[in-house]
Amino acid sequence: MNSVVMVDQERKSMTGRKKVAVITPGSFVIPSGRSSSVERVIEKVAPLAADELNIRIFGVADRQLPNIGMVGSVPCYRLPGGRRYLQSVLQHLRKWHPDTVDVHNRPRLASQIKGKLPFTRVLLTLHSTTFISATYRPSSETFHWLNSVDGIIVNSQYLSTELRLRFPQLQVPIQVNPLGVSLEDFLPRWTPLGESLRQARLADFGWENRKVVLYVGRLLPTKGVHHILNAWPAIQEQVPDAMLIVVGSAFYSAQRETGYVRKLKKLAEPYQDRIVFLPYIEYPKVADWYNLADVVVVPSGEEEAFGLVNVEAMAAAIPVVAANTGGIPEIIDDGRSGFLLPSEGLSYRLAERVTYLLGDEDLRRRMGCAGRELARIRFRWQHTAKRWGDLIRGTDGI
Repeated sequence: MNSVVMVDQERKSMTGRKKVAVITPGSFVIPSGRSSSVERVIEKVAPLAADELNIRIFGVADRQLPNIGMVGSVPCYRLPGGRRYLQSVLQHLRKWHPDTVDVHNRPRLASQIKGKLPFTRVLLTLHSTTFISATYRPSSETFHWLNSVDGIIVNSQYLSTELRLRFPQLQVPIQVNPLGVSLEDFLPRWTPLGESLRQARLADFGWENRKVVLYVGRLLPTKGVHHILNAWPAIQEQVPDAMLIVVGSAFYSAQRETGYVRKLKKLAEPYQDRIVFLPYIEYPKVADWYNLADVVVVPSGEEEAFGLVNVEAMAAAIPVVAANTGGIPEIIDDGRSGFLLPSEGLSYRLAERVTYLLGDEDLRRRMGCAGRELARIRFRWQHTAKRWGDLIRGTDGI
């Protein structure tokens, strides 16, 4: 890392800003388009809060990046992973003495750090239900981890409610901080430039005059990708020029196929020229695919805590047709920026609403523009960073 930058960071640390250590889960390197959404959240939020907080990010090392680097203006320390991760993190924390430690998406790691540093304020930022599920750990063990930290930050009211329902004896304060999007990374669909680039790219692929339905995300049963595949025969019958683009894989950056992925491709076989599977695409390159879309579908299961794809579609001015589950209703304004559908009969309802939107360009435009405006006023990373900074400084309920 540039020594001038390091000196500047240390100088700023003497001005009274609170010191906060942001601990990534230790699964993926940061920054990297190959990482999960957890690392992307940290990558977007921390630099925006760096003027008022003295922040250091701690993550896992790999062979492609130096052990010390920068994420925007924030120093990032990449440490040995696996079983060594906790001790490596603790070694740094004991030397630096942060005022607050914010551990992302790993309740056990947060509890372990609190146990070793009992006089340090330790927060847990929880991104999903994955690590509070009984299928991951016994509820009693998870409850102990959660109840040992000083506060929990979640990305939706749904996730806050789930925590209280699953662990009614939990005494730890919980605060909601919705996630955001970088508007500048997404070219709005309904602009002269956006439309001209879209038409040129469609022509390059040989997809002129196609109406594009887009799915972006992991190919997992909980993401409900099979629902749009099951709906496709009805959509194709009603809109012969429609095509479906599925962007993603079962694993972050790895293209290994699971039985579920093979099942999806089997469902798509009769429509080989109208259903395209694309591999995992790094962020922000995936924004180019939103620009091609007429409709984005998010058929996720009931435990979708937030879903960045929703705000990304809105930033690209594309209407969203989504399952009315989890935290999604907190993002999509039903009837204004998209449509929310009950889980019952989801495949049928997807076919109905997607077909309806594909047949009405004016409605797609109105909904897309409304979604872009909603993202601008409510779901920008600047909003997330401001709320996070207030929580870290202890001025907003934790």
